[in-house]
Amino acid sequence: MKLLDFFRKSSELYSLEGEEFVKGLLKLCAQFLSAQRVSLWTVKEDILFCEYMYLQNEDGFIGGLLVRKESCAGFMDYLQKQIVISAEKPFGTEISACMGEYLVFRDTKSLLMASLTDRGKLTDLIMCEYDTKRAHSEEDICILLLSTVYLREHHERQRALFTANMYNVLSAVNNIVLNVNSKEEIFQQLCQIMVQVAGLRMVWIGFLDDEGNLKPHYACGSVEGYLDEVKINIHDERLSKGLSARAILEQKVQVNNDTETNPAILPWRVQMLKRKYLSSCAYPIMLKGKVIGTINLYSDKKDFFSQEVIRLVEEVGENVSFALEHLDTLKNVQILYKAVEQSEEWTLITDVEGKILYANPAVERISGYTREELIGKTPRVFKSGFHDREFYKKLWDTILSGEEFHEIFINRRKDGSLFYVDQIISPIKDDKGKITNFVSTARDITLIREIEEKMHKIINYDPLTNLSRRDHFLKELERNIKEKRDSTLVIFLMDVHNFSAVNALYGYEFGDKVLRSFAERLRTLPGFWARYGDDAFIGFKELDSKEGLYNLLKDIFKVGELKLEDLSYRLGLHVGVSIYPDDANNAQDLLHAVEIALRNAQKKAPGSFELYNEEEKEKLLERLKLAEELRRALQKGEFLVHFQPIYSSLDLKPVMAEALLRWNSERFGFLEASSFINILEETELIVDVGYYVFEQCVSVIKQYNLEIPISINLSPVQIKREDLPDRLFEITMGVPAERILLEITEGVIIEDLQKAYKLLKVLKERGFSIVLDDFGVKYSSLSYLAKLPIDYIKIDMSFTREVDADEKVLNVVKAIVAIANTLGLKTVVEGIERPSQLDILRKVGCHYLQGFYLSKPMEIRDFLKLLRS
Repeated sequence: MKLLDFFRKSSELYSLEGEEFVKGLLKLCAQFLSAQRVSLWTVKEDILFCEYMYLQNEDGFIGGLLVRKESCAGFMDYLQKQIVISAEKPFGTEISACMGEYLVFRDTKSLLMASLTDRGKLTDLIMCEYDTKRAHSEEDICILLLSTVYLREHHERQRALFTANMYNVLSAVNNIVLNVNSKEEIFQQLCQIMVQVAGLRMVWIGFLDDEGNLKPHYACGSVEGYLDEVKINIHDERLSKGLSARAILEQKVQVNNDTETNPAILPWRVQMLKRKYLSSCAYPIMLKGKVIGTINLYSDKKDFFSQEVIRLVEEVGENVSFALEHLDTLKNVQILYKAVEQSEEWTLITDVEGKILYANPAVERISGYTREELIGKTPRVFKSGFHDREFYKKLWDTILSGEEFHEIFINRRKDGSLFYVDQIISPIKDDKGKITNFVSTARDITLIREIEEKMHKIINYDPLTNLSRRDHFLKELERNIKEKRDSTLVIFLMDVHNFSAVNALYGYEFGDKVLRSFAERLRTLPGFWARYGDDAFIGFKELDSKEGLYNLLKDIFKVGELKLEDLSYRLGLHVGVSIYPDDANNAQDLLHAVEIALRNAQKKAPGSFELYNEEEKEKLLERLKLAEELRRALQKGEFLVHFQPIYSSLDLKPVMAEALLRWNSERFGFLEASSFINILEETELIVDVGYYVFEQCVSVIKQYNLEIPISINLSPVQIKREDLPDRLFEITMGVPAERILLEITEGVIIEDLQKAYKLLKVLKERGFSIVLDDFGVKYSSLSYLAKLPIDYIKIDMSFTREVDADEKVLNVVKAIVAIANTLGLKTVVEGIERPSQLDILRKVGCHYLQGFYLSKPMEIRDFLKLLRS
């Protein structure tokens, strides 16, 4: 509410000009921010200078304070990076080094300050002082940032107003050239124009005599006897140090932007300040390459002579020189053209069809295109895609009707980045009222938009963790619910157990590091995450399936495993979970549900979680328990490897075997792999278990000197690990590689054919034979089959099951065998359960046979007996 009132009040200041606007804005800041003192400081060459300071208790202004710039470098860098600083006594090193003496003098207890920058360089700062310690709200910060935007806009308006006045000066000077007949009239009228039109306090024009004296000849404005005391001689060292003499000697403009602080003005300071000449400028008048005098300008405003103003002053001086040399009208037009060329404002001229005829350097600077690249093109070259057809239709309808079109454009630079311009497109008509051209003038407001984005970040993001704040999270959750009504969203609310003890034991600075580190790790997880409280965090994610909930919970608990300052820390987390739409259909109710779930989790030991939905909770708990049992099973050696013989179709003798995983669980009994393999893969425990199977097989081969190969399955999780070939080579060291067959499913290979090819090639180079498992179920293709370095094709049991009952299936099997023979590959058929299947598969030419009809999986001792028999 306060921000809205400030916005209304500040809008009333726009009718004020010059320092009245600045003073009004500082006073308004003091009222709305309850500050005892509000001041505007300007960065000058060697100092920070206080232009205006509003004193609340006196309801008045003072100025003229200064601090040396060399002691403020750290403070200026810090302020420029932070944009806004809120500080309490004792103040930090940077602030104390710069402002320490002044703040002690004022007995200031707390500060709120914000920076103004121009082209990435600090130019000004607004400082609010308080005689008591005070915490500043987000609204206070927004008010101060808004004030910096208003002040920058005011500076730009003042520059624009002066620019307009100077253009009027140029126009008036052109008129002088056309209509006056003597040098005296030119300079007298020029003096009057600079005071009356440009708004300068005093102007005088002097000329050199033969002895090198610069004597005033024309003067206008508040002279007040000043020229009676001026003595300038370019040959006398004592009288040649002022602006006018240096302008003659160096033949270029000389500027004093602060009479109060500029040491070069010391001999004239008292007299100038007495007459309120707060800044001044001297420009040499040239005639045929020789300096004949100077135009001397005085303003009642500090820093009046900016680079833009100086350029315009130079143009005025050049105009005068041209006038003295009796240049024609065309030359005067060129002067105005140069003014536009040097303007900081965007100027673009097109024909009636929109083709660009002219672009000034500001267009080149802002857009990144050169003039040559733009001439002949249309403004569509700047199109960003952020404006729809209706926008451009309104634009053309407006300007073709003879009206101006004023709007903020989002354009794209040549390098692809965006820029924002406040643009006016005006139609130009000939004497008959027909539109002949369009002129576009624009102001680059990209910086203002960046400030707005920074304000957005300050309001919506937590500064410590850089995560979203609670309110921003709530808005994002509401938006996702509206946009994804048919999706499943899961909300996680977690708190760090007993975090206050961390702060108590190690200090708040270390506690902040812990929270930052936790937040950084949390951001690596999929989903949208936010800080919910001092040591509480919240997030949501869309789920494709309920199984994904387990994986994300596992990752959340892993996030609490931190490493700081070469020490490892494990944060105890409690997590509450609610699910949309199962538990609620709106953001507020989902938050209520997840808070209840968190409270239930907090009743248990750290590392616990609670689901608001009891049914889902029970299912998830069972999976968690099973995963933990599997982890313990590996540690306790409960996993077994059984071997199922694979027979030659020629003589039905066992010539190889497939290694199959079994679990002899104390709790669940004897289990086949199909009942728990999914949990192994979800938890990635399959990697360790898979290598365990390899180690057992290698041990059997070595111990019993097996001469037939063992076929071992590789899971998709194992295959994706880059260290797989090296690990297998390390495990199988001492065993002939031809004793090991590696079974890889067809679907895994097709996921990334190029990567699979590289992996299989490396495995082949290490001596392993490759079996393509489940062939024919998914993507069977001759094109990739011919390229892959494989040795065997394993025909899926779904074909075996129907081969003796369905002729179409039989024909498919025949085709697979024919393909394998053509490519020089061997075929293995699994799942043989009937004698009719065995007879058919032998007749069609399958090389190797496997199935319960021939032999079930067995322990190693039974397998050895089979081989001996």
